[in-house]
Amino acid sequence: MTATPWQPSNKWLLYFVIAFIIVFIGIGAAIAPIYLAIFSMVPVFIILACWKFRIAVLIMLVLATGLIPKTLTPTIPFLGGRIRAEDMFLMLLVIISTLRLIVRVDRFQNHPLFYPLYFFAVLVVFSLLTAYLNDNKPKLIMFEFRTTLYWFYAALLCISIKREEHFRTTINLIVLLSSLVAAAAVFQSFTGIQILTDNLLTPLITTGAGINYDINRSFLGSFESFIIFSLVLMLARLVRRDISPFIAVPLLLLFTLGLIVNFGRALWGVTFVIVFIASVWLGWRSFVKIWVALLFISSVIASTSFLIAPQLFNAILSRATSVSEEVQQGGSWGWRVIEMENAIKTIKKHPISGIGLGGMYIAPQDLDKGKIDESAATSHNSYLYIALKFGLLGLLFPLWLSVALLLKTKQIGDTLSIAIGSAFMSPVLLGYTQMEWAHMFGVLFMATMVGLLVTHERLKNNLKKPAATK
Repeated sequence: MTATPWQPSNKWLLYFVIAFIIVFIGIGAAIAPIYLAIFSMVPVFIILACWKFRIAVLIMLVLATGLIPKTLTPTIPFLGGRIRAEDMFLMLLVIISTLRLIVRVDRFQNHPLFYPLYFFAVLVVFSLLTAYLNDNKPKLIMFEFRTTLYWFYAALLCISIKREEHFRTTINLIVLLSSLVAAAAVFQSFTGIQILTDNLLTPLITTGAGINYDINRSFLGSFESFIIFSLVLMLARLVRRDISPFIAVPLLLLFTLGLIVNFGRALWGVTFVIVFIASVWLGWRSFVKIWVALLFISSVIASTSFLIAPQLFNAILSRATSVSEEVQQGGSWGWRVIEMENAIKTIKKHPISGIGLGGMYIAPQDLDKGKIDESAATSHNSYLYIALKFGLLGLLFPLWLSVALLLKTKQIGDTLSIAIGSAFMSPVLLGYTQMEWAHMFGVLFMATMVGLLVTHERLKNNLKKPAATK
């Protein structure tokens, strides 16, 4: 009698779900009966992740948009801060994916693009040890450590996408979410009604021009990089005739407007550079077509805003021409100078170990009245932040990951990989003025791009295998 071959089973996942629901509801009923309805989403998410893991992984991208009100998502107070729904769902996905790997429901395939992430994991461990030895504040350690966990999303995405149709669905979802966020940002800017609850909406303030109450500045959070990715992808597909102009052009108009009403001058400049990089990568014919298409889109937006919404036209001009005035008058730039000066002094004192996660490098007396502890621990410059918290060796991580991803992009060389590789440069460049490498959704975007590129290469190689064996 032959032994029955072992078959994958979900029973241990079922036991885990039942046990978690019993414990969770018991604790929830005891400490937070009012919010029990909201917290019931957690066991529902666990059930979804056990049987529809791919959909649960994509929910993380939906949460990143800010389209779901934060009052409708569960949070838990912890160490003086709060664990957000995204943090809980991410850790649940990591636990469930580990269980699925153990019972052989899924398979994890290693890839050279993951090596920089392994290196970073070692840096995080040493940074936590340094934080403990330096007696850094637990609240700030937790606040910064949870951001590092979002690099797990690259592996989660790779595990969840098994077939080409899954991959296409993921790409289409990103484009759809980008269009919704861009549309919401444009609506907010003209009406003053906030939809993106996780992002700021303020009257446009421009040095020298004062406050423009006729139009609002819609911050896109870190979803701005997803919009740039969608913009580049639509441009590449349009010039390569992979998509109808009747679909691509309206989307391109929407993405461009969404990025404009953010009114981030660094964002405008970075977007220009990224589109230039992508157009060069795609070849000289595509280069010409892309910039002709962008010229057409810019002309439509400029002429329409000049005739219908002159306040937008004037706001764009005043923001674009007031850079030197803002530098001279201080403001946001002045605070960045204070950060840079203090960061460089601290790095010189701790070049090897850094000050650890949660470490404060600006003295309380140097902070503005309204600044909180986080302002003394974080930095607008991502690379100064990495050197501060992980030592100078930590700078090898963004360099290694960026170079490895760009080389892999060049090796694959198709439209999608070029869109991924060029869009990845968004947080790389914005990291000089923003916390892209230390913000949860900035890391989520980069992890998504890594996961997509690894999965794209794997699926392409799988398609080639049958032909090679014939």
